[in-house]
Amino acid sequence: MFAYAIYRLGAFLALRLNLPTARRYAAAVGRFIGVFQRRNRRTLYRNLKIAFGDRMSPRELRRLRTRIYGNFGAFVLEFLWLPHLDRGNVESLVTPESVETYGRIRELAGERGPVIFLTAHLGNWEMAAVIGSLMGIPLTVLVDAHPSPLVTSFFNERRKEKGLRLVSVSEFQKCMRALRQKRLLAIAGDRAVTGQGIRMEYFGKPALVPDGHAVLARKFGVPILPGFLVMNEDGKYEIVTDEIVEPRVTDDFDADVRDCVARCLRVFEKHIRRYPEQWYVFRPIWENTREDRLRLREERIRARKDRIDARIKKMDARRERMEEHRRRLQADRERLEETESRLRGRRDDPAEEDE
Repeated sequence: MFAYAIYRLGAFLALRLNLPTARRYAAAVGRFIGVFQRRNRRTLYRNLKIAFGDRMSPRELRRLRTRIYGNFGAFVLEFLWLPHLDRGNVESLVTPESVETYGRIRELAGERGPVIFLTAHLGNWEMAAVIGSLMGIPLTVLVDAHPSPLVTSFFNERRKEKGLRLVSVSEFQKCMRALRQKRLLAIAGDRAVTGQGIRMEYFGKPALVPDGHAVLARKFGVPILPGFLVMNEDGKYEIVTDEIVEPRVTDDFDADVRDCVARCLRVFEKHIRRYPEQWYVFRPIWENTREDRLRLREERIRARKDRIDARIKKMDARRERMEEHRRRLQADRERLEETESRLRGRRDDPAEEDE
């Protein structure tokens, strides 16, 4: 109930501010909330460590985590702002090239029949589907449920208002109906939200990942179009697509599925490395082994030691400055005492008085 009330309040405020201003406030709120989400913050750091630990220092990873929380705050704000979005103003949110890309996606769906649009928790996947629907693409979206039924209903109402058809992950078999109806099926395929899937190498480490998109593609002979809606430096959305993944067809169905999943994961890795600050993964992706926990604990201890060393160094520098200041004051005092002594001597000298 609390989460539902927060989203309702956010929606009320979002609809009363212009989008750029609302984004700035939401980003600040996102960074603020991130400070108190201890478990999610640690999970996000661990995911980032596995994906980017070979190219980023712990300090850089923590800064990246802060930026991700800010960007996710803006992401949520834009979802709450959806009632303002319609066919008349949708093109103002995206680059001109993205309008053309959506047109090509619509043409692809018309020429090839059913298509699976595969995305990840990268960029704004909610907005990607809504913009596609407003631009005339017949879209069915696979959605996950929020722990709160009220929040789930609130989210789904906003999606349906924009012409999206929804399929819950608990009713995955209904995706087949969407493909038979030659609709474009949108799936986020980077996290096994149901706890089911296959183990594959993801950023060089085994992870449980979903395989439903690959099973559908192999079974129905449907092409997979990977795509992500990311925000550029100008505050405009850009739809970034990759090469179509055609499912391999051999006598070994399971091997074909694994091959398809592996190729999709390589696409995910490429674009996540390109837009790390828009990768929203606050849930575990990789199994947290005892070795991982110990390594993460060691890193936290080292990071805390580094912070303490930095404070000690700062205090030592301050102590040296204070000592130098004390020496200057002492020298000034000694000079004043000498001057005072000379003045006293002159006052007590009778010869000097006679003169």
